[in-house]
Amino acid sequence: MAVTSLPGARTTRLSFGRLAAINAFWFGGGAHWQPIYIALIPVGATLIAGRDADLLIGRVTAAGGVFALLTPILVGWLSDRTVTRWGRRRPWMVAGTILNVIGLGLLALSGSQLTFIAAYLLVQLSNNAAGAAYTGVIPDVVRAEDRGRASGLLGTMNQLGTVVGVGLVALTFKAYGSTRAGLLAGYGIVALIMIITLVITVVAVKEPQMIRKPARSEPVRVPPAAMLAAAAFVVAIIALFGILLAALGSLLWPVVAVFVASAIATVLAARQLPALMAFFQAFRSNDFFWTFATRGLVTLGIFSILPFMELYFRDVVRSSNPGAASSLWLLAVIAGAIIPSMVGGVLSDRTGRRKLFVYISSAMQAVVVSVLLFGLVRSLGVLYVLGILYGIGYGAYYAVDWALACDVLPNREEAAGRDMALWHVSFTLPQVLAPAILAGFLHFLNEPGHQLLGASSGHDLGFRFIFGSAALWFILGTVMVSRIRGVR
Repeated sequence: MAVTSLPGARTTRLSFGRLAAINAFWFGGGAHWQPIYIALIPVGATLIAGRDADLLIGRVTAAGGVFALLTPILVGWLSDRTVTRWGRRRPWMVAGTILNVIGLGLLALSGSQLTFIAAYLLVQLSNNAAGAAYTGVIPDVVRAEDRGRASGLLGTMNQLGTVVGVGLVALTFKAYGSTRAGLLAGYGIVALIMIITLVITVVAVKEPQMIRKPARSEPVRVPPAAMLAAAAFVVAIIALFGILLAALGSLLWPVVAVFVASAIATVLAARQLPALMAFFQAFRSNDFFWTFATRGLVTLGIFSILPFMELYFRDVVRSSNPGAASSLWLLAVIAGAIIPSMVGGVLSDRTGRRKLFVYISSAMQAVVVSVLLFGLVRSLGVLYVLGILYGIGYGAYYAVDWALACDVLPNREEAAGRDMALWHVSFTLPQVLAPAILAGFLHFLNEPGHQLLGASSGHDLGFRFIFGSAALWFILGTVMVSRIRGVR
């Protein structure tokens, strides 16, 4: 069955209030992930694993990466084909948020590494399901002339949500300390904000009416390559979770070999399936590919830093309440981001230039992390000033982020949900890859007694490594955006 929209969608300029209500769920998204990454997950990991919290953060985020990659792709494709009286995006948003809230409750109560990881996986699965469907809303309801305005407002709502979420979580840690009570209160606040913003957006969104195209009554045949790809993929997932979550000892490398072999078999078999390859056809568009790469690298730079700032305040700054200190630092970041994200989208519409804001963003963020790389700043005042400067770059990027993606969609009418979900992976996957990869390096390089490329570990070398990697990703992101030809 094919699904298409009736003509006439996206022809009316939306009022500011209506557009703000449509973007309300992004407020909830800002209040969700940023407090979780900057404070709630690190504090929870410290309560469970103590000084090995960095390793637990790496394991939990690596496991979540599977859902961050697969869920947006699958749900984006399904939402394009969903026809209900409530629309095609909203049912996925509601169901995903309900499961999301349940997962937050389980995270708050987790007392062991296994339950902690399981709860985080549920949060990743459900939040990415809701978010993937939501990514298709703006292309569905906003006309082309208003994309910069919508993107700027989206960035602003996300930053304001982060301010409220992080601020309230910081207050809970101030009141209760980095304790179980602080976690319960913090996760409760995040869940409440998610529910309220979901209701506002679901009421405000008037999805275009959809019509069904009759499906051809042809027998369904499953190609052998599809069965091979599915079987190999299941084996790869099982092996991956074994590597990440189980104490395999001497079996580790055989399981790694199984994972690599099954992953290769999955890719080779999938390449024999034209229907599956068509799903990824957006990447054949040069501009879409480089937009995806730009966002992935910028996000990788951001999340090379955020998940470890609580540990930085604990181990380098020696803060007595690192959970609260890291939350306040993120508030400084958002304070710097609000004005650029508010005005950047409007300016990009008026000037017709999107890439300029990405250049400004990457340069600002690279400079700040370079200062941290070479200085390992310990002064709270200086750190908060650097946070504001970092936020200016952060806001400049997210002012045009969404508009840039909408401008390069290769098939906006029939596959906006699918292609925006593919693009959404460039935001979700780096969030879990960065801490998953860097956590081991951070732990290894901060622990005295090791050698790497002639350098001795200890003396906070791990933090220098993650700041250096972040600077590299921002620089590469700047290079990638220059390859986008269809957008100025």
